[in-house]
Amino acid sequence: MNAPAHPTELSRRWSSLSGIDINWKLVIPALILAEVINRTTGASTTTLLTEIIIFALFASSLNLLMSFGHMVSFGHSAYFGLGAYGFTLAVTKAGLPLEAAVLLGPLVAALGGLLFGALCVRLTEIYFAMLTLACAQITYTVLFQWYDFTGGDTGITGFMAPRFGLSGQNFASLTLAVVTLSLFALWWIVRSPLGLSIRAAGQDRFRAEALGLTVRRVQLTAFVIAAFFAGIAGMLYAVLHGSAFPDYAGLGLTLDSLIMVVLGGLNSFAGGIWGAIIYKLLGAFVPSLVHEWELVLGLILLVIVLTAPKGFAGLIARLGLDRKGGR
Repeated sequence: MNAPAHPTELSRRWSSLSGIDINWKLVIPALILAEVINRTTGASTTTLLTEIIIFALFASSLNLLMSFGHMVSFGHSAYFGLGAYGFTLAVTKAGLPLEAAVLLGPLVAALGGLLFGALCVRLTEIYFAMLTLACAQITYTVLFQWYDFTGGDTGITGFMAPRFGLSGQNFASLTLAVVTLSLFALWWIVRSPLGLSIRAAGQDRFRAEALGLTVRRVQLTAFVIAAFFAGIAGMLYAVLHGSAFPDYAGLGLTLDSLIMVVLGGLNSFAGGIWGAIIYKLLGAFVPSLVHEWELVLGLILLVIVLTAPKGFAGLIARLGLDRKGGR
């Protein structure tokens, strides 16, 4: 009989199976490269880089639900919008200083995740997905029609200098630091016992219940965590542009995040990051070459689904480029 595996070996196997290990030899160079691009290019490239960084966090928060919790959400943009409006309304209506508003935005998103998640986790599969869509549409409708409070369809603009009044390069550096810390926190959560519980509940809820897990509680916790980090992304996006619009909670943004996760690769922690990079770069450069760039995007998605269902991260793994550092 084989001897039981050492805890370190079990941890290594778990990381390999779950796609959450990180090649740390690439992380620091990637951060340095991003900062070099930020400091050596023009304003338009800096703005694009900042948006890529923000959406990498947004897509990664959805990836927590989809890849590890096996919960497909059609309404994740609700928490992006709540983060943006939580920050904006804290400044415009409550008169809070920016430092307090920055903290309030993600907390409002997390509260929304708690309220909506408590309803959604009672259902499974397509019913869960459709209820998340309904919750997002409720959020969008309130933001769109409550003119006296949210500004309605015109949104809220001009309430502060974009980027806290910082230069584009300095704000990009700040955003890179905040998102890096947020992604590290997400990675730590996924590797923790809580992350293992989230994955167990997602893979087989009945077996997880037999093992003593309260599946709904675990799923609700994952829902709130994902909403909180989506709220950070929404808050940063509102700061970047100095405005907030109902579209931040619209269906279009949810579809964007779903595409990012599929492009990047399910069952991989880096899937959301890769997906945001690919999607935003396609959106920035393809329209200048092809008028109907959505057609190009659709063809790319079709090819990926048919030939590389694990996305770009899976393609890297197949090419043997995902050797993990520090093992």
